[in-house]
Amino acid sequence: MMEEKSEGTAYSVVARLEELALSIQYGYTAKAKAERIGPKLLRITDIQNDQVNWNKVPYCYIDQEEMARYLLRQHDFLFARTGATVGKSYLISGELPESIFASYLIRVRLYEGIEPKYVAYYFRSADYWQQISDNQVGK
Repeated sequence: MMEEKSEGTAYSVVARLEELALSIQYGYTAKAKAERIGPKLLRITDIQNDQVNWNKVPYCYIDQEEMARYLLRQHDFLFARTGATVGKSYLISGELPESIFASYLIRVRLYEGIEPKYVAYYFRSADYWQQISDNQVGK
């Protein structure tokens, strides 16, 4: 939610993520390999304390046509979709070797003109985590 003030009046703007997203996509299913056989395969376990140690991220095999569909780029958001870390998010920024994202992640790409850092703040908010808690299946 965003509040704006204009001549003493506060406005709230609420948007669903799907309204801000150019695309929402599940990750690629592959076996992680230590040897350099293709791009890095970023998994939720590789994201710790809102950082990725790219030197420890394993590789995977993927053909070139498929790779184009899963290749990560700056300002992509990744979300854990299952398990104990469901809802955990990560904004791709900074160093980014050729990498794709694993199947237990969801990638969200925002429309151009939407500031990803601002959206990332929401994914750390109490409101966001309350929504995750309220909507978990099997709790």
